[in-house]
Parts: sequence; structure tokens; C-alpha cells
Amino acid sequence: MIDKIRQFFNFLVRVNPNIGQETDGIVKAVGGLENIVHSGACATRLRLQLNDSALVDVDYLKCNGAFGVVLLDKSNVQIIYGVKANNYAQEIDARLQAL
Repeated sequence: MIDKIRQFFNFLVRVNPNIGQETDGIVKAVGGLENIVHSGACATRLRLQLNDSALVDVDYLKCNGAFGVVLLDKSNVQIIYGVKANNYAQEIDARLQAL
């Protein structure tokens, strides 16, 4: 029983080895790092404040793992990724801080 619990826990906390590559695609699809003002996440959504949401390539995002894209207004977008949303937000924040 303990082995099953360990396996399940390891499944939940495993790191996505492709997170950097996937984040590259997200950043490109939203107009690049220079277009991102702020990033955050809730349980299932990557929340981005952008300089210009008109630059968002919705089709690219949907074809590359997003369950949906919600363009709230000219500067805010929410990209639905499920539980990976927080990982993407952290990766984008790290890149923004490195600028």
C-alpha cells in the first residue's frame, strides 16, 4: 500500500522535462517576452497581462496543448492548461526577472 502511495505522489510532483520548450512556444505565441507585463496562474489557467493581446496566436496555443484561450480585453488573456498552468507561470516569471 505504501508503495502505491509513493508512486502516486511521485506522479503528482514529477517535473515536466519539456517545460522550457513548451514555455518557449507560449511566449512566442503571445508576442514574445517584451509583450508580457505580468504572469500568474490559478488552478488551471495561465493568466497573462500583455501590452497587446491582439498579438496572441490562439490557434497555435490550442494546437500545442491549451484547452482554451480567453481574451478578456486588450491586455489580459487566460490560457487554460489544467494543472500545468502554474508551472508555465513560474517559468515565464523567471524569464521576465532575468531581463
